[in-house]
Amino acid sequence: MDEIMEFEVLVFKALNQEMAINVEMVEIVIEQTEITPVPRARKIVEGVINLRGKIIPVISLPILLANESTSSYKKIIIAKVEDVEFGLMVDEVVGVLRVKSNELETNLGKMNTYGKKAKGLIKKDSRLIVYLNLEEILKEITGSEVA
Repeated sequence: MDEIMEFEVLVFKALNQEMAINVEMVEIVIEQTEITPVPRARKIVEGVINLRGKIIPVISLPILLANESTSSYKKIIIAKVEDVEFGLMVDEVVGVLRVKSNELETNLGKMNTYGKKAKGLIKKDSRLIVYLNLEEILKEITGSEVA
């Protein structure tokens, strides 16, 4: 019998739906702040912010996931993947949720709208939460910027 593992995710709202990322990758959640645009940056890069003396790129999740632009974000989640820090613009942060591995559906087939950017769907009570794959999102952010 497979052992059931537990992990924690940070749940937030973006694109009118609940999404989650692994709590271990979250550095801090900050309020909406002024984002400085970067000339000739890729469309998914909204700009940069200065966080305690560090320049952090801020990514627009709606553009990255659904090619929709939005200006209605209220929070920025600062995430760290493989020593790279970046911000994700989200509408609201719901909170931390403990998830058992048997509540994660990874075999989505044609239902997987986000491709490799999502690890699967978390089914918790009556909620369906998209579990994002930050490693893939980081590859998309950095990988295609290399000329």
